[in-house]
Amino acid sequence: LGFSLVGEAGNGEEALELAEQLRPDVVLTDIKMPYMDGLELCVRLNPLLPAAKLVVFSGFDEFEYARQAVGMNVFEYILKPITAPELSGVLTRLREELDRERSERRDIEAIRRRYDESLPILRELFYTRLLDGRIPPDQVRDRAARYELQLPPGWWAAALVRADVPGRDGEAGRDELVLLSIQGFFQSRFAMEGCALHTVLYNDTVALLVQLSGEDRVYPLLEELDRLSLLARSYLGTHLVAGVGLACQGPEELHRCVEGARSALDYRALMGGGRVIYIGDLEPQSTAALPFEEEDQ
Repeated sequence: LGFSLVGEAGNGEEALELAEQLRPDVVLTDIKMPYMDGLELCVRLNPLLPAAKLVVFSGFDEFEYARQAVGMNVFEYILKPITAPELSGVLTRLREELDRERSERRDIEAIRRRYDESLPILRELFYTRLLDGRIPPDQVRDRAARYELQLPPGWWAAALVRADVPGRDGEAGRDELVLLSIQGFFQSRFAMEGCALHTVLYNDTVALLVQLSGEDRVYPLLEELDRLSLLARSYLGTHLVAGVGLACQGPEELHRCVEGARSALDYRALMGGGRVIYIGDLEPQSTAALPFEEEDQ
């Protein structure tokens, strides 16, 4: 019937020891045994072998008592005397159940394996949608947790970085291999204390998402990015230009930071290449009220 007999025991204690060693798929046990009865054996086996199938044999006077013990994960209760066709039928159902469970486990493992292989792509898609503002704010935390990303509340800043090639509008800086080298450079060289860095390829740039310990940490961040831009000339042999947006509260607002970083990059023609451009130094956050009368305006 597709089974192998791996062990026999004369009592419950011996059966428990054998089960620990052999870890069987199926345990057939009588209720009445010396030292430890079959029901106690089932209770002890449940945490030890949670996937094992338990089949209990009982005499007529114990049958109702055995049937009441439904909390012990027993697959079948068989009333003695036992016939060969009856036992064959139980074992056939057991085999089908075990085969089904194993098939499901293989399917789940295959899905999990495919999911793990796809996780980097899924994270990139999540980041892209987040920075485009296409994820509802109340879903950001749950989706980040689903992709095993740490995006806690607090102050965040975003920078967009690419190689700056004068006269070519940064086209060479948008090559995927160049962007990957820039991403790896920042992942290995960023050293601002108390800040968590997330890097992602975003459109034709490398997006740096930085968790800050406070809003006042934006200028130390600019200094660190300036340091890395200078270092990149030696390590990568290229000039970098970075646009930095205003700090925001919570990862839900990162798309606003990215809008500011994109605007900052647009100023590179005026500000010159190979540098870090902060939108907060270029555009006022609010328009001042002009003290003019309507006629003077």
